[in-house]
Amino acid sequence: MAEVDLNLLKTFVLLYETRSVTRTAEALVLTQPSVSHALRRLRRQFHDELFVRSPRGLEPTGTADRMYPRLHQALEVIAETVADVAEFDPATSDRTFRIRATDLGEISLLPAILSRLERRAPGCSVEVQQLDVAGAARALREGAADAVICTPRIDAPDLRRDPLFQEHYVGLCATGHPRIGDRPALADYLAERHIAVHAAAGHVDADEELRRRGHHRDVAVRVPHFSVLPELLARTHYLSAVPSRVAGLFTRSSAVRTFALPLGIPDVEVALYTYRRALPAPGVDWFRERIREALRDR
Repeated sequence: MAEVDLNLLKTFVLLYETRSVTRTAEALVLTQPSVSHALRRLRRQFHDELFVRSPRGLEPTGTADRMYPRLHQALEVIAETVADVAEFDPATSDRTFRIRATDLGEISLLPAILSRLERRAPGCSVEVQQLDVAGAARALREGAADAVICTPRIDAPDLRRDPLFQEHYVGLCATGHPRIGDRPALADYLAERHIAVHAAAGHVDADEELRRRGHHRDVAVRVPHFSVLPELLARTHYLSAVPSRVAGLFTRSSAVRTFALPLGIPDVEVALYTYRRALPAPGVDWFRERIREALRDR
C-alpha cells in the first residue's frame, strides 16, 4: 500500500471512462504531459500497457478492464467516507440514482419506483437511460448504472440478480382488424405483416420461438421503442407482440386490442441486476431494496 498513489488511481479511472488523455487532463485540471507521465507510471506499476491507441481513442487492455470496476468503486467509497456519508440517509441525501430500462419499463414500472422514492428519499433524483442489453453488464461494472431492469438473463458472476415478477406475451392489433380474431391460427398470424421492436430492447422471445419452429414474421416496420406501437397499430393492419402488463395500458390509450399468440411462448421473468461490490455501497443497496419492494410480485 505504501506504493499506491490515489491520484494515479483516479487518473486511471478517468482515462478508462474518457478514453482520452485530453479529456482526463481537463477533468483533473492538469496538463496533457502530466497525464501522459501519470500513465507511464501506471504502466510501470501494473506491468501492463493498460491503454493502447486506436482510431476511437484509448482502448483498455484486458488488465485495465479487470481493474476498472473495483478501483472505481474503491474511490467512490473513499470519497463517501471522507464526506462522512458512508451511512446512507435517504431522508437527507441528494444523490442521483441511475436506472437502465426499456421504454416499457419506464411506462409500467417507473411510476411505482418513483412513488416510493418520493416518500422515502425526497431529495434524491433518478436518471433513466435506455436499456441496451448487450452493454448492461458493462454499465453496471463501470458505475454508469446503479440498476438494470430487464427480461433477458444476464449471466455474470459479478452481478446480483433479483427476480421481480413473471410476465407473458400477447398479440396486439387495431381494434377493428378485419382478419385477426381473439385466437388466430399460426398460419393466419404469419400471413399478416408485423411491427418489430429492435432486439436491443431485450424482448425477442416471440421471434425466438418462431425460429425454433422454423418460421419468421414478415416485418414491415422495425422501431427502437415499444411506446410508438399503439398508434402505429391503430392506424394500420400490422400486428405486434408485447408483454401483457403493458398491453392493458396500450388498449386503454389507443384503438388497439389484444389477442392470444399462437406460439405457446413460455412466461419470462423480469429481474433486477446490480453490481456485486467488494466494498459496501449503502446508497445502492438501499435503492435496490426499494425497487424490489415496489416491483416484486406486482
